Amino acid sequence: MASNHEAYELLERIGNLLRNEARQMGNEHGLHPVHIEMLYYLQRCNLFSDTPAALTEFLGITKGTASQSITLLESKGLLSKNKDLNDKRISHLKLTEQGETLIHQICPPARFIPLLEKVENDSPHVIMVLKQLLSDMQQGNDKASFGVCKTCRHHEVRSETEFFCQLTQMTLAREFGELICKEHDEEFTDKKD
Repeated sequence: MASNHEAYELLERIGNLLRNEARQMGNEHGLHPVHIEMLYYLQRCNLFSDTPAALTEFLGITKGTASQSITLLESKGLLSKNKDLNDKRISHLKLTEQGETLIHQICPPARFIPLLEKVENDSPHVIMVLKQLLSDMQQGNDKASFGVCKTCRHHEVRSETEFFCQLTQMTLAREFGELICKEHDEEFTDKKD
């Protein structure tokens, strides 16, 4: 029986193609899909979201899977794990140079980049629809949205080079606003950056 959810089927198929390509490239480096997802997350998250707990929540994996995967990625020299300077109970995960290089090669898959750029350049309305769909889905799941910092209600632009996070009471560099954050609060009104 055919489904009447064409949007779901299209998104699922696109996601499957992207995952399969990343999986194949990961296999060449002895990595499973969860390892690629972890590296990709760490490439995009901010310093409030680079902990094993945030990683576990974002990916929806068990603590055991996260712990074993972190150990493996450390042993391959793809990430480092460091204690927080203020709270030694907290560890921060950071991609190494080797990890950064690898994830740039894998995500997004090189052969799909021209197609993705075509959509972004020729069909900005598609991007807007996808952003709205993502926002609606995140709001409906009662979990942290892990949204991009600059779209958060706590994000306050202060200058060309920095912004202020009202939640953490910290002044941060503008590029930090492009990263995803566990503390993201979707309630905002069309901010300019």
